[in-house]
Amino acid sequence: MLYLCCTLLTLLAPCGSQAGDPVQEEYRVKAAFLYNFARFTNWPANETGTFHLCILGINPFDGAVDSLRDKTVHDQPLSIVHITSAMEAAQCQLLYISPSLAGQLNEIIPVLGRFPALTVSDIDGFIGRGGIIGFLVIDDRIRFEINITAASEAGLSISSKLLSLATTVKSGR
Repeated sequence: MLYLCCTLLTLLAPCGSQAGDPVQEEYRVKAAFLYNFARFTNWPANETGTFHLCILGINPFDGAVDSLRDKTVHDQPLSIVHITSAMEAAQCQLLYISPSLAGQLNEIIPVLGRFPALTVSDIDGFIGRGGIIGFLVIDDRIRFEINITAASEAGLSISSKLLSLATTVKSGR
């Protein structure tokens, strides 16, 4: 667990970098967060034998998630899948919802309630609208907030260590 804390605290470093594009660096850090969110969340049994990290909408990661392709989550190989509709989320254990879909979020979240998917986004107000983990940038650092009620309703259990690193843990609707 000390490793988790050290890893996540490292990720809480400033999202800008001295060399390179700050937006690419931000999404490289967010990709690492996605992997750690997956590692410290428990799902109902996954019958497929593969952990699916899905991206819904325009992919802002610009290849940053490619570094996760050879990793495993809960002893299952990680697969990165780009999906085009919320109905395809039935195959996803972790679902990143792109900011490109902010205007459609009220239609997407109810559909996702049928699936045990850890929903993550950087859409403003995401956890207040039924999402599970919302990214924030505070003082040029990537942070996150968690809606544990939404996680529980999706059948997910989030590690107390991960919860302790969130800026906000919301319970209730």
